[in-house]
Amino acid sequence: AAIEALTLCRKDSTLAPKDYIRKVKAFYRKDESDPRAFIVDELSEETIIRWEEFYDSVIQDRTARSIKVAYLSGPNPENDLTEMTDMGLLPENIWAFESDAKIYNEAVISALSSKFPFIKLIKANVGDFFEVSPQKFDLIYLDFCGPLPSKKAGQKTLKAITSILKYHALSPLGVMITNVSLPSKEQNANEHKNIVNLVASYLYPKSTLESNNPEWNCTDGAISEGYSLDEWHKKVECEIEDF
Repeated sequence: AAIEALTLCRKDSTLAPKDYIRKVKAFYRKDESDPRAFIVDELSEETIIRWEEFYDSVIQDRTARSIKVAYLSGPNPENDLTEMTDMGLLPENIWAFESDAKIYNEAVISALSSKFPFIKLIKANVGDFFEVSPQKFDLIYLDFCGPLPSKKAGQKTLKAITSILKYHALSPLGVMITNVSLPSKEQNANEHKNIVNLVASYLYPKSTLESNNPEWNCTDGAISEGYSLDEWHKKVECEIEDF
């Protein structure tokens, strides 16, 4: 689905479609009594065409063979690599990262004996790499198989994701896929409590919250629903996986 979103459905994957400006202008011109109808009339055809040409220059048409990917290697990097090349990606455009020295050595041996001996296998933490490298990727796949956040040595889940955003490692139209879990009370009571406090404090002042209702994906916020801050914290703690 991610490859399709970046190739066949590329122009359907942008926040604003190519004809967005035309649609906005047409929408407000429907009602001539609306003062905004006169404002959008100032939007000339020349300006709209310039926007559409700029859109094309940024988005462009892409095929799977031109998509650049970064992923976490593990001891057998060729497994994911095989899956990606089967979808049409060029192995030369795929970068694998491994920070653990022992696993990296295993990955090198495994890759050399596979049909991808030329794989780009980087011995580095993926987050640290983005800090020092100007490389940009269309797809970044982080199969952490660990909690977010994690204090485990070599598994800096939150730092890696932060680095991707901070150093603009994704292309203007890019996809980041992560596989992380929330730390349970049994795994790490302190981290679980910190996550609950963070989520509850962030969401409490929001006037609306997202819901899973397909017809209307918003619901009133905690304050509108009459929750005190303490009551809201307790609700989030009990239903953290829903937030």
